[in-house]
Amino acid sequence: MRLLLAVHGYPPSSCGGTETYVADLAQALARQPGVDVAVMAREGDPLRAELAVRTERRGAVDVHFINNTFQVCESFEDSYRNPALQEVASALIDEIAPDVAHIHHLTGLSTGLVDEFRRRAIPVVMTLNDYWLICHRGQLLDRDGRRCDAPCAGERDLPPEGGSHEFPSKSNSCGFRLQAEDLAGCGRCIPAAALAPAVAWRAGRGLRRIPVARTLVSLAERAVTAIDAGGRSRVATIARARHMRDVCAGANLLIAPSRTLEERYLAFGAPRERLIWCDQGIDVSLFNRRRGVEAGPLRLAFAGSLISSKAPHVLLDAVSRLPPGSATVDLIGATAPYHGDVEYSRALAARLGAPFIRHTGAVPHERVGEMLADVDLLVVPSVWIENAPFVIREAFAAGVPVVASRLGGMAEMVRDGVNGLLFEPGSPDALATVLRRVIDEPALLAALRAGIRPVMTIDEDAAQLVALYKAERLRPERDAESPAPRELQGRREQCAVECPRPEVSDRPFAVAAIVLNYRTPEQTWLAVRSLQPSPTIDRIIVVDNGSNDGSESELRRTLNDVDVLQTGANVGFPAGVNAGIRRALDAGAGAVLLVNSDVVLPPETAGLLSAALAGDSSIGIAAPVVLSRAEPDVIASAGIRFFAASGRMRHRAAGHRLAAAGPSGVHRVDAVSGCAMLIRREVFGRIGLFDEPCFFSFEDVDFCLRARAAGFETVCVTGAVAYHEGGATMGKRTPRRVYYGVRNHLRVAGRAAPRGAVASATRAAAIVAFNVAYVALSPEVPFLAGVAAVGRGTFDHLRGRYGG
Repeated sequence: MRLLLAVHGYPPSSCGGTETYVADLAQALARQPGVDVAVMAREGDPLRAELAVRTERRGAVDVHFINNTFQVCESFEDSYRNPALQEVASALIDEIAPDVAHIHHLTGLSTGLVDEFRRRAIPVVMTLNDYWLICHRGQLLDRDGRRCDAPCAGERDLPPEGGSHEFPSKSNSCGFRLQAEDLAGCGRCIPAAALAPAVAWRAGRGLRRIPVARTLVSLAERAVTAIDAGGRSRVATIARARHMRDVCAGANLLIAPSRTLEERYLAFGAPRERLIWCDQGIDVSLFNRRRGVEAGPLRLAFAGSLISSKAPHVLLDAVSRLPPGSATVDLIGATAPYHGDVEYSRALAARLGAPFIRHTGAVPHERVGEMLADVDLLVVPSVWIENAPFVIREAFAAGVPVVASRLGGMAEMVRDGVNGLLFEPGSPDALATVLRRVIDEPALLAALRAGIRPVMTIDEDAAQLVALYKAERLRPERDAESPAPRELQGRREQCAVECPRPEVSDRPFAVAAIVLNYRTPEQTWLAVRSLQPSPTIDRIIVVDNGSNDGSESELRRTLNDVDVLQTGANVGFPAGVNAGIRRALDAGAGAVLLVNSDVVLPPETAGLLSAALAGDSSIGIAAPVVLSRAEPDVIASAGIRFFAASGRMRHRAAGHRLAAAGPSGVHRVDAVSGCAMLIRREVFGRIGLFDEPCFFSFEDVDFCLRARAAGFETVCVTGAVAYHEGGATMGKRTPRRVYYGVRNHLRVAGRAAPRGAVASATRAAAIVAFNVAYVALSPEVPFLAGVAAVGRGTFDHLRGRYGG
């Protein structure tokens, strides 16, 4: 698969959050098996020819830079839809010939790129990293620094093209109130001079090179804006909003990295059926945990551009209200003009001489982790509705709690009192109160650090995206289900990606897939979306295992053509999947595919497993090679070996590279991981369902061993793969997991290999010893709690206490 990522800048010349993320993501995608990556990025070099293209090799990725200093921009529309740049990009697309395009930002490029991709039948994925498609200033802040909701209505709320611009007040799906003057407010943010004819644009560019003339041009622009009073600006705003909605409709898939962005874009009119929420990852290798020096004042840090929307002055004012010497501030970042305004930079410079401030200036991204390792708290005092700030992820990766404004994506990522603290945006007094609490409560910092969960890694992110790319590549019905934007109507046949779904009669048996959800709706959604493109799967059943956290309703709302069952309580993994298996068998399924909620399955995997069952009637269970989502070329399991004498169980090729799984083919094993396994219908008829007393862990091994005793083989199909995160429900290394592990290990081994009293006692002692050694060698399981869990699990097994 060849991917093309499009972005508005690239490090080191452009080091914003999105640009850095795309640079890391491109390398991570290139590490995925069978994936080739190229990047198209804008640069602004006045010393190079306008729209010149140059290519650099960065790691495993070719980065193609298009130089755009807006010298060929002759209208406000050209600033976002640039025909000249689009022509250059068109030739570059033909040269790269991608299978899938992933757009991350189009500022300084051209929204016409969507049309170019669709013209070539290239599926388009677009990540909505900020509000630029909604707001030409990008942050929903007006020229006076006030937060703004408009424009936030659907296409129905815009006046018809060429028609009246008056429309009644209306509430949209996000609860924002759309008033007739809202788009006029947007108009006030577009100076009327920006709408001057092309000749004036050309003259203005020339005059701005002359210092004396520059002042005269600025005065003229202000005069024109004052005279226009928003008339033409408002018309331009409506035209831009209409165009941007067409751009959203032109993408096969829209990804919002925060619920805030998802809600805003739905309110703006983005098609609901194409918009999903999806978390993002970072390169965690750059972030070490805190060094743990506790003495001295509270050490605070701000990391980012020192601009008005990020409001570092709120932090400085708050610290000035604290007792002298109680806190210090590291300002990591440089001042910069905000939409050309330098007044804020000048005002902030006057405050930087305070004794509690250490201004480092801009630092290379590679050093941010090192600097965060020395602080107690990261403060994110932004006054704009932040989307999903990467700096918060980075702080969490470094083990640093975050204090943030109670706004947008910040309030989603920071759980107040758990992994950080929230305060009212723009209020130095409110922030000072929060900081004073940290100073006065010495135990609070440790509690907040303990509440930080591991962040998604960039490799996990890449693995989930590859599954989405394959899904979109194989789903031509999206165009058939949803009306195309006006600019693309009539091209549906040209843009469709042909991949006919086989009829059920063409295959040996119908396959039903089952995904069990317990309070992991985002993971479950991703697992289901990875299954839907498979031509082998006829039915998908999601079993909600008594989550009671809104998961069931969320999954029903966001997943189409999926059965959602509710168990009513957390009945454990085996009982939960058994509910789905019964539903599948009652519906006539010839085979059942079990998929964990934290698994991503490539579209071809189910077909390869199905072919293995169809090719040999003695095979009852088939599973893929399980790869780590964190390290997608590292094997987690290529089947399981069971040693009857000792009770020991080992995952084949675990920790090795994919090549260690052996040549592509069908390999007989004792058991397979239940995170992804296809089971022939006849197996259930002969041995029954999964062992519900296990509740959690080892029920998959038990099932495979019982199937073998009944005459069915279990195989690992090494040409098929699945990507597994692991630990999504109970954590990867916890005393609870140890408890269930030792208890069920003893149960399963005793059932699978019954022997005399001495042999059984020896095997049980070996199993207990294996688990104690595991606890002793695992840095993530507290030793005493782990040993106690081994003891409880052993005792409960001896007295026959199973279940939850």
